[in-house]
Amino acid sequence: MVHRTLYGFGRRPAAGILLAAGLLTAPMQAAAGGRAESRPPEVVIGYQAIPNGEIVAKELGWHEQSLGARVRWVQFNSGSELNVAIAAGSVDLGLGGSSTTVTAIAQGVPVEVIWIYDIIGENEALVVREDAPIGRVADLVGKTLAAPFGATTHYHLLVALRLGGVDPDQVRILDMAPSEMRAAWQRGDIDAGFVWEPTLSAMLELGGRVLVSSRELAEAGFLTGDIGVARKGFASRYPQIVARYVANQMRAVRLIRDDPVQAAEAIGRQFDLPAEEARRQMETLVFLSGEEQLSPEYLGPPGAPGKLVEVFLETAQFLVDQGTLGALPPRGRFEAALNSRYIQEAAGR
Repeated sequence: MVHRTLYGFGRRPAAGILLAAGLLTAPMQAAAGGRAESRPPEVVIGYQAIPNGEIVAKELGWHEQSLGARVRWVQFNSGSELNVAIAAGSVDLGLGGSSTTVTAIAQGVPVEVIWIYDIIGENEALVVREDAPIGRVADLVGKTLAAPFGATTHYHLLVALRLGGVDPDQVRILDMAPSEMRAAWQRGDIDAGFVWEPTLSAMLELGGRVLVSSRELAEAGFLTGDIGVARKGFASRYPQIVARYVANQMRAVRLIRDDPVQAAEAIGRQFDLPAEEARRQMETLVFLSGEEQLSPEYLGPPGAPGKLVEVFLETAQFLVDQGTLGALPPRGRFEAALNSRYIQEAAGR
C-alpha cells in the first residue's frame, strides 16, 4: 500500500545538501533578483512539543539567525489549534499533524505544505493501565478514552477502534490536550489515552503500557506524520523567508543523522530531559532529507505532486467515513496544496 511504502523509507544519509546558517543558496539569491528583500516585522512560528528538527532549530536559534526578522514562537497542543490560528492570520509557519493538515486543506484554510518534519512511529501510542484486563482493542468497549480531537492520535485512535471491530459509540472518547491527559490519567479519570512524547513516557511511568503504537497502524496502511505548513499570504509575500526556514529544517535533519548526540542534547534542553531520554524519543520518529522529500514517494518535485497526495486522500476518505469531514475534497485541492519549491530552492537544485 502507499502508506507502507512511504513509512518504509529509512534514515539514509542526506546527499548533496550543503547549508550554512543564515546564508542564501545561489537559487534563492537569484530569486531575490538583486532587489532589496521585503521583510515582515516578525515571523510567527507555531510549534508543538515533539522531539524533531524544529525543536533543534528552536534551541540552537537558527531561525533567529537566518530569517532576517524577529521570531515569535507560539506553542500549540494540536494541529487543530494551529489551523484556527492560521485561518485568523496570526501564525505564519507551523507544525500540524497529517490528519489536521488534511482537515485544513479540505476546509479551505489558506495553507500550503512546505515540509515533512517527521514520519511518526513509536512516538505516539495508545496507553492502557498496566494492571487492567485489556489485552486487545476489543476490550476497550465501555471504557473512557482520551485523545486531542483532530490530532494524529485522534485519527489513529479511530483507526485502531475500527481495526479492532469497536464502534466509537461503544466507548467514551474525551477531547484532551496532552497535559490534560496526563493529569486525568493520574486522577484515574480515563482508562486509556492515545498521545505522543513526552506525555507518552510520563503515562507509561505512571503505571501504563502500550496497547498499540502508531508504527503498527502505519504498517497496517494508516501512516501519520508531522507536516510543515505556511500561511499562503505570508509565503507569497516572503518566499525567501520560507525557503530559509526550510533550509534550517534540512540542516536539523542533517544534524540528527550526523550528530544525534548534539541534536538530542538540544531537544533535552528544550524539554528539560536527560539527553539519553531525548535521544530515545527522537529515535521513535523517521526524519527525511530534503532530497528524499523531493522524490515521488513524498512531496515530489515542483509541479509533480508525489505520493503524499495519496496519503492525504486516504486520510480524508477515512475522516469522511467517520463523519469528521462532510465530503471528500477533489484530488486537485490536495495537489495544489503541496509546494516543494522551497525545498528545491533550499537544496540548491
